[in-house]
Amino acid sequence: MRDYEVLYIVRADLDDEKVQDAVKRVNTLIERSGGSVERTNLWGKRKLAYEVKHQKEGSYILQDFQFEPSRVPELEAALKITEEVLRHLIVRKPEKVVPTPVAPPPAEVVLEPIATESETVAEPAALGNREES
Repeated sequence: MRDYEVLYIVRADLDDEKVQDAVKRVNTLIERSGGSVERTNLWGKRKLAYEVKHQKEGSYILQDFQFEPSRVPELEAALKITEEVLRHLIVRKPEKVVPTPVAPPPAEVVLEPIATESETVAEPAALGNREES
């Protein structure tokens, strides 16, 4: 089963009780198809971008649910013929990525040049010459 969310718009001329009935009807459709509803979020009445079925406003409802991918077309067909639902959109939610522990990069090795004996002997002499000047 995968995680999905459905956003649907119910006719605005319905009172709160009938909106709840529409939500219960959609929940029943999901559960009869073998899914499970996780969360329902009522957004309330909002103005539509354009008129749909002679309606200028609608009540928005967002639901998260788990469902078998093969059953999605059946749910969409049922939502299309539901009179209270003006529009709907079913979207598959991205799968939760479990972070894998990443090993730290290896320590950086800095190679320093090794001084030779001739350089170490020449340096004090050079310093002595500078002090005299």
